[in-house]
Amino acid sequence: MNQFRFDMHERQFPFVITAIIAGIVGALMVVVAVKFTGFGPALVGQTYTQPVPQPQQPLAQTQQQPTGPVNSLSLNEYEKATISVVKRVSPSVAMITTSTVVEDFDFFTGPELRNIQGLGTGLVYRSDGYLLTNNHVISGLKGAAADQIIVVLGDGKSYPAKVVGADPQTDLAVLKIDHKNLPVPKWANSDKIQEGQIAIAIGNPLDEQFRNTVTVGVVSAKGREVVINSDTVLRNMLQTDASINPGNSGGPLLNSSGLIIGINTAIAAKSQGIGFAIPSNTAKTVADQLISKGYVSRPGLGIGYFILTPENARVLEYRLQRKLPTDQGILIVRVIKNAPAHLGGLIPGDIIIKINGETIGTGDFREVIGKYKIGSKLKLDFYRGNELKQVTVTIGEMKP
Repeated sequence: MNQFRFDMHERQFPFVITAIIAGIVGALMVVVAVKFTGFGPALVGQTYTQPVPQPQQPLAQTQQQPTGPVNSLSLNEYEKATISVVKRVSPSVAMITTSTVVEDFDFFTGPELRNIQGLGTGLVYRSDGYLLTNNHVISGLKGAAADQIIVVLGDGKSYPAKVVGADPQTDLAVLKIDHKNLPVPKWANSDKIQEGQIAIAIGNPLDEQFRNTVTVGVVSAKGREVVINSDTVLRNMLQTDASINPGNSGGPLLNSSGLIIGINTAIAAKSQGIGFAIPSNTAKTVADQLISKGYVSRPGLGIGYFILTPENARVLEYRLQRKLPTDQGILIVRVIKNAPAHLGGLIPGDIIIKINGETIGTGDFREVIGKYKIGSKLKLDFYRGNELKQVTVTIGEMKP
């Protein structure tokens, strides 16, 4: 047993020497660290002030740290453009409220009166009190104007308004209030609008507490056709994903320069981010006529028609039980007495296929005729039965 202990002590002796040497070396390293590395304060808990190095370049070229509270982040160009547009155009955007009294009949109490209220948006069109909005914003019952229309300007002041004129075909209307020196925004040429460009909408969605709500998106598409109902189809519309809600109708759609590119009008049902605006060129043309004449006159032939396509032509042949001479063109179904078509000898059943030598195709006939001025001569190629004929007619003025 003693021998065992002795042997163990002899074997431990080298390890003891090694531990002592390691402790001395470690102590020396701590002294060096405290003196030369700047870690002394952290190790011993003392206060230590390190000299601040002098700048190696002029102070004006160095980045200075803020000394007070940090301000908001710097705005990028997109934000600056949007803020500028909103500040500049918002004073020209108005809120429009309407009220219409209707008579209801209750089985127990008998007849009773009810006030139906509406909300929309308008845009200053001329400084002398003219504003532009949607026809459906100011409409009451059966297409007539609401009983009372109130315009609330950007400064919060309210004015009663009267309807100067309305055009259901484009869903536009012009109002007049007793006011001078209104702020008038500038308009863009909608023919030059590009898909993908910024679109900024300003309006009054839902109710009065959301006045002058701003939404931003892009022009998603051009030339859209929007079917409102069996009697109203809006054509050549701008599509945008800038949020448009009930109450936005009649408000402006703007580009990044603050120019009006359209009048917000409709949204696609059961969708998100699909809204439609009337192009600025159309809105201005209609507004000018409503102010000057009270209505919009359009060039036309005085016919009711059906646009033939290869698809619906087959269905029509089945119903008529006869072969049509063509599957593209304008099938006349009604002719107004003493209108240009009637004076030219056209009758229901004729199919117009060319205007001044150009094939009509399956496009919108009103837009084709609309390219010509009232009084222009048109050479029409048409089928009567299977016989191809030609006639010259003079475009007339079609009043609502």
